[in-house]
Amino acid sequence: MAVITESVKAVPISNRHRAVRRFFKNRLAVVGLGVILFFVAMAILAPVIAPYSPLAAHFSQAFHAPTARHWLGTDELGRDVLSRIIWGARGSLISGLLIVALGVAVGVPLGLIAGYFGGIVDDILMRVVDAALAFPGLVLALAMAWILGPSLGHAIIAIGVVTIPQFARITRGQVLEVKGREYVEAARCVGASPFRIMFHHILLNAATPIIVVATLNIGGAILSVASLSFLGLGPPPPAPNWGSMLQSGSQYLTLAPWISLFPGLAIFLVVLGFNTLGDGIRDVFDPNH
Repeated sequence: MAVITESVKAVPISNRHRAVRRFFKNRLAVVGLGVILFFVAMAILAPVIAPYSPLAAHFSQAFHAPTARHWLGTDELGRDVLSRIIWGARGSLISGLLIVALGVAVGVPLGLIAGYFGGIVDDILMRVVDAALAFPGLVLALAMAWILGPSLGHAIIAIGVVTIPQFARITRGQVLEVKGREYVEAARCVGASPFRIMFHHILLNAATPIIVVATLNIGGAILSVASLSFLGLGPPPPAPNWGSMLQSGSQYLTLAPWISLFPGLAIFLVVLGFNTLGDGIRDVFDPNH
């Protein structure tokens, strides 16, 4: 029993402090975390800090360049671009988190079951996963979103389903690496149930790569939602959404480039923030660093 207990023992405090120190030595990861926290705070405080309503149209103020009154200018309907970006941060961040949560909630158990039981179960599940991976992710999401209809919820479902095979594959690989170790065999010897072995002994010791991939995928999910919104398969107007703002502004690039420039910059910064944060987390747990 000592072997089993030790395998799932919490990380010692000294190791936690060492991991935190290693993370904060990675300047890019710290900057990425700061960018993410900035946008999270902006999304939470949107009702307080947004200078105008994101939906209020003032046709007489359309296409105003950035000024002291409208810091990022106005769009084709006279709506304040800054206010729409601030409110759009909510949908972008929530959609990214929900997409990855869906991929993890379905993909991780599938990979865990396939890797642990092996045999015919593994063959069936992995062939289904391979078939899904054979399609380009964005094309598959585009087709599903078109079938379901334009809305943020449908875009989340479409992209979330596309991420499931990736998490299933990663989890299966980690399970195959971990399940033959001594503490797993010891758990079997003392009569632990397959459910307890899978989730308590195997998954806890194989979670690091899954966490890293999940962090990286949040940025990719936000970018995918913006892509679907750009193509008209996201939340319908006039909802503030970075992708739809890019699409509407693309018609006025020579007249009012700020309508597309600033939402595009917001997408770039958030995706870059999650990518650098994921790299930082990976470096913390990488034994070769």
